[in-house]
Amino acid sequence: MTDTLFDPPRAAPTEPSESIYTVSQINHLIQQALTAQLSPMLLVEGEISNFRVYQKGHAFFTLKDSAAELPCVLWRDALQQLGFTPQDGLAVLAQGAVRLYEPQGKVQLYVSRLAPRGAGALELAFRQLCAKLRAEGLFEAARKRALPRVPRRVAIITSPTGDVLHDVLTTAWRRFPGLQVLLFPVAVQGAAAAGEIAAAIGLLNRQAAAIGGVDLILLVRGGGSLEDLWAFNEEIVARALAASHIPIATGIGHEPDTTIADLVADLRGPTPTGVAELTIPDAAALGAYLDGQRERLNQHLARRIQEAVAVCSAGGGRLTDAMQRMLWVTTRRVQAWASQVQAIEPRHAVAQGWRRLEDAQRRLGESPARRLKDAWTRLHAAVGALQAVSPRLKLVETAARFKGLEAVLRSAAPAQWRQARLRLAALQEQLQLASPRGVLERGFSITMDDQGRIVRRVADAAPGRRLTTRVVDGVFRSVVEP
Repeated sequence: MTDTLFDPPRAAPTEPSESIYTVSQINHLIQQALTAQLSPMLLVEGEISNFRVYQKGHAFFTLKDSAAELPCVLWRDALQQLGFTPQDGLAVLAQGAVRLYEPQGKVQLYVSRLAPRGAGALELAFRQLCAKLRAEGLFEAARKRALPRVPRRVAIITSPTGDVLHDVLTTAWRRFPGLQVLLFPVAVQGAAAAGEIAAAIGLLNRQAAAIGGVDLILLVRGGGSLEDLWAFNEEIVARALAASHIPIATGIGHEPDTTIADLVADLRGPTPTGVAELTIPDAAALGAYLDGQRERLNQHLARRIQEAVAVCSAGGGRLTDAMQRMLWVTTRRVQAWASQVQAIEPRHAVAQGWRRLEDAQRRLGESPARRLKDAWTRLHAAVGALQAVSPRLKLVETAARFKGLEAVLRSAAPAQWRQARLRLAALQEQLQLASPRGVLERGFSITMDDQGRIVRRVADAAPGRRLTTRVVDGVFRSVVEP
């Protein structure tokens, strides 16, 4: 096994050395040779065999191909971060360092990352992780956050190159001109992609308040094979999506493609442009909807006012009828009293009766008019209160606030560019002062001996030695005199 990793150069037989080594020294020399000859991080492809997880949580297994085997170690932390369960016979790609376990003289691959190889292995890992996350409830609709109806600021996590970003921005700004968009560029394919995506989601959640708030995150990527989209099936990405307090919508690949990120996200779009269509409102349609709502509210207010007027009118009519009935009853009573009085003293009784009748008629005539006037006063007060809460005033205030925000945004951009240019100029000046040429321009020089070593002390310039001195505009040579 060792011969396949470290093949010492062949040499002619020599006499045995008189030096005697211990086993520890030999193993240490082999470790040094391995470190010098091999890269500190290797990618090894093979098939898993004899996979075992021991009591402390570390895994030991063998990677093999048709001609050789390589013992491997997967520490507990790295094992817990895998998005699948390794099994014997599974083709994988292992990333790690080859080292010698000196106490036993055993060469091993210390694995830091492990990924399945081939469509069958990837599908197995996909199913395993799906089952695990589903059991934890990460796919449940009740856990997912509601998306804002009108997002003010949207963050897009995707690759900064390619057509996907252009298509999403074009769709978003066509539907809602002036929408504020933040781009978080990440790798969307390869070994580092999953970590970058998860880090971007976490950073957005931590810094949302500092950057003025984020209402929605769009995680998008163009189409590709199962291997190309595998970063979106990693557990680290699923955990970051579930932990986000900002709503996240995904548009990954084409419509048939479904990743674990799609299942955990708050909304899945069929394509990158499709998720932009689903989450970014159409400004024209929104304006028409608001106009319709305002018209319906005005109609509702007018109908309520008409109903109030009708109620008041009906109440006035009923009051008049009641007064007329009371007047008729009173008149009959007065007439009866008049008949009784007339029987006693006709003229005096009739005069008193008519006076009481005139007073009653005057009071009855004043009461309905006064009550009707009070009802109209209350009606006008109610109409004024309804007009004070009309949505028309709020729409005017909102439009003015939007114009103010737009002016602030337009004025802030040039100032940020000026500050950036000033910082760049200061950094260039510092770099110029620290450069070797800057040191030479200030009157210093560098002297080297004939072997190219810098002369720092007098002892380094032995008599007769040839020296080369570099100044700002060239070099000259000299010889040290005895």
